Amino acid sequence: MAREAGELRRRVMALGRRTRGARIPEELRAEVIDYAIERRRCGDGVRKIAGALGVSPESIRRWTAPPAAGRARALVPIVVREDDDASPRPVTVTSPSGYRVEGLTIASAAALLRALA
Repeated sequence: MAREAGELRRRVMALGRRTRGARIPEELRAEVIDYAIERRRCGDGVRKIAGALGVSPESIRRWTAPPAAGRARALVPIVVREDDDASPRPVTVTSPSGYRVEGLTIASAAALLRALA
């Protein structure tokens, strides 16, 4: 396994200077993930694994984390429909001094607030 880590590290280093967001080719990344998952099963921490491979601990953590429950992996189409009950609901405006005006529409409440400002 140590020889495999050394080989993976050599291949990662051959990509050049690693900067934030630098991509690793899919095939190499899959091998790094397989190695990291195996080492995590053996009890190694992400820092130790990352140091052995020459990648960031955050990358190892993300790549080996179980998928979050309920997180969408693809775009899902959403249909927007008009509300059948689109009648405007009354608005109530209450002033800091205690005056209260009920039954306003959004437009009339906005006009009232503009007039009071």
